Amino acid sequence: MAQQTQQSKRDMERIGALLYQLKTEATTLCTAILESTNNNVRSQLTQILNKSFQNQKIVFDCMNQKGWYKVEPAPQDQYTRIQQSFTTLQQQVQGQSKNYLQQ
Repeated sequence: MAQQTQQSKRDMERIGALLYQLKTEATTLCTAILESTNNNVRSQLTQILNKSFQNQKIVFDCMNQKGWYKVEPAPQDQYTRIQQSFTTLQQQVQGQSKNYLQQ
């Protein structure tokens, strides 16, 4: 039993490290996409980023099912507040971008 627990702990650490690597990969890809001037390269990197997101979801779901990465659903009022904040931020960024491009 102790050996099984030890193996489970090693599995949890390995899968957690994999999730961390995938998050780092996504960060690096986002930077590369934003800084790319070649549309073909940008498109390929975007496809790779989307695959990375899919892989992260698979790893996260595995960890969550095993109880290694527990999350609690946000209360509806908190969800609504965050959604409104992101909508406001998005509108501000779009407005600033439009103003900048018109100059």
